[in-house]
Amino acid sequence: MSDQKNPSLQQQVSRAVLWNALFVPFRMLAEVAATALKLTVLPIAAYGLLALISGASSAFGTWIDLGTTRALPKFIPETMKTHGPVGVLRMLLNVFWAQSIVLVTIAAGLIWQQSAYLGTLSAKIHADTRIDVVAQTMLQELLGSHGWLFITIIILMLITGVAYDMLMAYLNSFFKQRAWNGISLLAGLLPQLLAVVAILVAQLTADALRWSVIGILVTAALAPALAVALAAWQVVVIWRSAPEAAPQLDAKAFRWLPEGFLRYTGVSYLMTMTDFVASKSFAVYLTNSITDAALLWAGASLVGMVLSYLYTPLVGITVPLFTRVRSGEGGTIQGAYGSIVRIQMLLLVPGGVALVLLAKAALQILTPQYADAVSIVYVLVPCLFVESLLTMAHNVLIVYEELRLVTVGRVLTLVVIPLGFLLAPTYGVIGLAIAYGSARLVAGIWATFWGWQRIGLLWPWRFMFRVCAASGVMALTLYGCHMLMPALGNALSMTARLTLIPSYGLVVLGNAAVFLLVFRLLGGLEQSDRDQLAKMKLPLKKYILQVL
Repeated sequence: MSDQKNPSLQQQVSRAVLWNALFVPFRMLAEVAATALKLTVLPIAAYGLLALISGASSAFGTWIDLGTTRALPKFIPETMKTHGPVGVLRMLLNVFWAQSIVLVTIAAGLIWQQSAYLGTLSAKIHADTRIDVVAQTMLQELLGSHGWLFITIIILMLITGVAYDMLMAYLNSFFKQRAWNGISLLAGLLPQLLAVVAILVAQLTADALRWSVIGILVTAALAPALAVALAAWQVVVIWRSAPEAAPQLDAKAFRWLPEGFLRYTGVSYLMTMTDFVASKSFAVYLTNSITDAALLWAGASLVGMVLSYLYTPLVGITVPLFTRVRSGEGGTIQGAYGSIVRIQMLLLVPGGVALVLLAKAALQILTPQYADAVSIVYVLVPCLFVESLLTMAHNVLIVYEELRLVTVGRVLTLVVIPLGFLLAPTYGVIGLAIAYGSARLVAGIWATFWGWQRIGLLWPWRFMFRVCAASGVMALTLYGCHMLMPALGNALSMTARLTLIPSYGLVVLGNAAVFLLVFRLLGGLEQSDRDQLAKMKLPLKKYILQVL
């Protein structure tokens, strides 16, 4: 009975991975359906405008974050252990007030400079000669008559974002992945589902395009409120279940924030800011027109969506895991790092290969008007997928508080700014994709090198060769299957294109089986991973072990 109440670190991590993985299909289906509807119903200019609004919200949210989203999963369990629930509450309240001050400042500035901000959006619409005149006129009128709505929506998104990030960080700190994923699923599903409803209802009006855009904006602000309420409820449940014998707060030893918190969050803030600079949310504002913004956002969103689903089993696990391993709760940091990287390889390498081969077909099926975004996918997949593997060492470095190395690594991503201005005039939106993709790659290489030098993190070369070889065989069979599929073109109706989705789904599943077969023939999992998998409580565990 005690084991169930106090599970080991390995059991907690295994359970968290399982719950993360179980929620992937639901999140994926909802996002794919809503994204496809947006790309199909909305003109490319309207989608570009929504992308710019999302980019602005992401930028302001990054400023307000102050690095706390990355820091809290480390300091919440540490503070709970040393100062008890009261210490955690004091820390969270201090963080909340600091973020609120920044939020109020940004909101006041945004209201004050409303005309200037809306003017930048209007300029990108006006400069685009490739969009329909009717859509261009409607969007200009929308900015003129409902500009206040755009500003209000951004501010509301920022308010809910502060509460949501803090509450979800608390859930992550204790590996509450079932609650985390349920709330995350709702936070992802609800805006998408409400957006679908808004678009369908707008089609019944005389001015469908205008009301579609307004409806999507309103749902983007209202939906997160319910997710925040549920997250708060789950945090209260965890709070009440805290051990009765938890340490009491020593006011002299803990006045405002835990020792080292400001230093850690300073580096985390730099990480968050540089992540934003090397992202689509920043790059979209370097585009010259609303169409380029839409293409960049569509291509980067496809890559980011697939990458996020492949990474889902590890969401919210790595930093708390490395922190607790370092504190002596079980295992070694080299073993934990190796296991996490091998899990990533098993998911990201074949997933990236499949995405590159099927990206053009996916875009043509969902929305032919974004077919030009396939070049962006080809650029970003190798950059972002490899970077995701390399930056796992970054998480170890920051847990070990090698903050100088982390700082230099994050500063290296700022190369995206000169690269963007250098490549964009010649290569356009593809140049921007190259700039921010390569900048992230440089930071990942730096983190992996110094993780090896300072902490002794070893790269799993033999495992990587097995995964790459199996992915290569899968690439050949997948390319052959793709060539046998019906030709796609603009002449096909939406219904005809959608009927091809099940066929492509079967192709993906069949080639995933090819990958697993070849991977197993080449040796499969490492023995340590097999032993760890054998201890996990999984459905059909016997067959999973046989396959892997």
